[in-house]
Amino acid sequence: MAYQIWLAKERTLAVAKNEATSDEPARPPSTPTTKWYKPFEVDWTLHASSSRDFLLDVQLTSVTGQRVFATKGLVDSGCTSSAINRDFVQKHQLDTVKTAVPIIVYNADGTHNKAGDITKYVEMHMTIGNHVERIDFAVTDLGSRDLYLGHDWLKHHNPIINWETGTVIFGRCHCIKNPFPLPDADPDDRWDEELENGDTILAINMEEELVIRAMHHANDLAAAANAEKPQRTSKEIVPNDYRSFRNLFAKENFDELPEQKPWDHAIELIPNAKSTLDCKVYPLNRNEQEQLDKFLDENLESGCITESKSPFASPFFFVKKKDGSLHPVQDYRKLNEMTIKNRYPLPLISELINKLQGAKYFTKLDVRWGYNNVRIKEGDEHKAAFRTNRGLFEPTVMFFGLTNSPATFQWMMNDIFKDLISEGKVTIYLDDILIFTKDLDEHRRIVRRVLQKLRENKLFLKAEKCEFEVLETEYLGVIISKGQIRMDPVKLAGIAEWPMPTKKKELQSFLGFTNFYRKFIKNYSKVVHTLTQLTGNTEWTWGAAQNQAFQQLKKQMAKDVILAIPNAIGRFRVEADASNGAIGTVLSQEQEGRWRPVAFMSKALTATERNYEIYDKELLAIMLALSEWCHYLMGASEDVKIWTDHQNLQYFRKPQKLNR
Repeated sequence: MAYQIWLAKERTLAVAKNEATSDEPARPPSTPTTKWYKPFEVDWTLHASSSRDFLLDVQLTSVTGQRVFATKGLVDSGCTSSAINRDFVQKHQLDTVKTAVPIIVYNADGTHNKAGDITKYVEMHMTIGNHVERIDFAVTDLGSRDLYLGHDWLKHHNPIINWETGTVIFGRCHCIKNPFPLPDADPDDRWDEELENGDTILAINMEEELVIRAMHHANDLAAAANAEKPQRTSKEIVPNDYRSFRNLFAKENFDELPEQKPWDHAIELIPNAKSTLDCKVYPLNRNEQEQLDKFLDENLESGCITESKSPFASPFFFVKKKDGSLHPVQDYRKLNEMTIKNRYPLPLISELINKLQGAKYFTKLDVRWGYNNVRIKEGDEHKAAFRTNRGLFEPTVMFFGLTNSPATFQWMMNDIFKDLISEGKVTIYLDDILIFTKDLDEHRRIVRRVLQKLRENKLFLKAEKCEFEVLETEYLGVIISKGQIRMDPVKLAGIAEWPMPTKKKELQSFLGFTNFYRKFIKNYSKVVHTLTQLTGNTEWTWGAAQNQAFQQLKKQMAKDVILAIPNAIGRFRVEADASNGAIGTVLSQEQEGRWRPVAFMSKALTATERNYEIYDKELLAIMLALSEWCHYLMGASEDVKIWTDHQNLQYFRKPQKLNR
């Protein structure tokens, strides 16, 4: 027989109430009871899957949040409803709930399944990546797998699955609750009950869309590359010339709060800001729970956090770091929205790199505990409170995620190292310190001065992230060496496997990543022109032109392009080109007898600019290039050459009186 599954009309305490009108008074909220509406037929059927298994890493959390289990879920469209193996339930002693009536299970050939009827189900929270949902699993014997995500789950979420790349995209689901009928409910007496205005029909939890890939390209590749490096002790990393500063590298426990300073982090709220903030508690897997306990215990002991009764509460979760470890994060987005912004400037990465010209030796230092080295301004601590499954806590030091944290930290570092920065041998971007010189003896003197400043301000270093007196190093996303920079191959390794975007947000993510390296890519705007058009208000249409641009950009990103760092001597050359939709330019400099590219620049043309004649477009390209690179070209030791396809532009080599 087929079993009738009934959808709950209301199963939450969030019951809407009618507002008062001129015709009738407001109706108070109704008592939260279980109501039912029209049933739908379900033949609970098992099908043998002939395709390759598609397994997802799944974390199950009991509805009470007290127990967490990690397993794998088999995506199986042949299974009518999602189910959990009876052996798994018994092994972990999971609480079960009886169904209203037994559910008969059929095999694909129409015969009854030997496992028998389904009489129980389990209520769980399921986490896949950062996608969390409340779900009920029927308890039955299904074979060797612990968990089966069946046709009901696929239909409900309607995910986009790429079987070739192992990609699952959640972007079209509402994560509604769809429970089995309880044994003490009688749907037959209530399914046709008339709905009244204000009744809650479905409780919907709109989750942020999430892309889960078989490989998280940037972090996982970086973590894998880092794992392959041989582990060394601080004694092995720190040269003997700096042995008197080894205490800066040896400290691993944050056991002393920083002193109150002028740069203490203030959290100033906008006028009429909310006086309270609320949030949910994220389920954690076993490893994350252990890390949470460790984080809370250590920070309570050091005084970095205290227990709180604040009316403000922000969520807490973990992200995977470059070295593969878990980094605790407080989600301060709601607090940030009502915080007055600190406009203290961060250094431009391009300007920092330009200062490296001629340097041969590099030392890179990484400040341990980062933002935690700054106190939160007294009286503002409660605003940054965060909620965990162990309670509410508020920080006494600055944490990652607060909107003004980068500005505050950069202010502190600039103030401490202002003398060294002004000498032009040290650059600092947040907690990354880079010392660069042509001469090794000078290099060592400056490194000692930097280490002394760190010691005086009780700032410690993470030895495993430091490099001393190297000829090549990774800094701010690029690889630098004497006179040149190139893209970081670790960060680019996943480009070739980047899945084809299926919506605007995915395309924006891809273009955001590639845009960071646009100065390495010739005619970048021309290549991405058809892609950037899709990020606007136009309708999403992915065709052959978009796919060709996507593949071409991935191909160009895979090239090992090396750019020269410009020096004070040597001729410069600007090459300009234009097409119907974009302009592109190249800045080159003659170094050691050959022309080397310094930077690429490109720009998509506006609707008005696309109507220009081709020679006007190339003139526009020249004008923009001279403006973009004027800090290189003005005062150049020799004349700057400009290459263009149009001879008539030579007219502008001499001053001319032009019509407006």
